[in-house]
Amino acid sequence: MTDTEAGPKLYTIPETADRLGYKTTAPVYRMIARGELPVVKIPAGSRIDAADLEKYIEKNKRVA
Repeated sequence: MTDTEAGPKLYTIPETADRLGYKTTAPVYRMIARGELPVVKIPAGSRIDAADLEKYIEKNKRVA
């Protein structure tokens, strides 16, 4: 089975925070509340689609 057949990769809120380099989940919850990061609601809790996280990262890249 390929990744496409298995469905999208979903991250938990703590996994998302870790991938973004945050020590807590609070910034991720704020991004969700502001509508900056879409959330997928499933019975086990909220998840972030890996594709949405990548889009967020690309959108917020800045050249120093």
